[in-house]
Amino acid sequence: MQFMTQLLDAFFPDICVLCESTVATSRVHRTCPHCWAALPRISHACRHCALPIPQGELCGGCLTQPLFSGNCVAALLHRGCARTLVHRLKYNHGLREGSTLATALQQAVRLNYSTQPLAKALVPVPLSYWRQVQRGYNQATWLAHLLGKSMRLPVITSAVRRRGGIPQKAKSRNSRLQLPPATFHIPAPIKVDHVAIVDDVLTTGATVKALTQQLHNAGVKRVDVWCATRTPRPT
Repeated sequence: MQFMTQLLDAFFPDICVLCESTVATSRVHRTCPHCWAALPRISHACRHCALPIPQGELCGGCLTQPLFSGNCVAALLHRGCARTLVHRLKYNHGLREGSTLATALQQAVRLNYSTQPLAKALVPVPLSYWRQVQRGYNQATWLAHLLGKSMRLPVITSAVRRRGGIPQKAKSRNSRLQLPPATFHIPAPIKVDHVAIVDDVLTTGATVKALTQQLHNAGVKRVDVWCATRTPRPT
């Protein structure tokens, strides 16, 4: 699919993934200037959970009990056109929409890491075997590969596995928060001391929190979280 996208780009004008207007010059973010500017970007957020806050580094919840120990970066609020992009990426094989999300996330990461070192590798949140067979691909892996290519970071995929179970979206908030770390299996030590987990949307944080614990158990010293979108508040 990536080859076909590149082939079409070479012979036909680009089309904005949101308003479907013709774009004279192909852009990596796959949107027209208006739609790109209208994305619901998060301008200021909590350093540990990426919830938008008016000022300061931490939200009220993370002052007492941080969601993650490392940095958490989200590019867009999960609403409106950003939610549409995620839905198309996840359920309609929207690889062009994935380029929009990955470009927005890359910009947010660059801004948040202007004075500190980047992660040395990316770890996309894995799907269980049967979930990936049903969907055909992993949207988090697609985002991670786009980020890895543009930021020259390796992507770790085969080292982390996910056991099957009820999808998080089918659970209540309380059930989501009880996701056990054993949901993820890392059979061998990871020889990278600083990684960033990559996912499409951050809601309660239970999934990446469980994966973070297993990465620490596998020898990773620092784990950051990079997500394309963030729900305005846990639901």
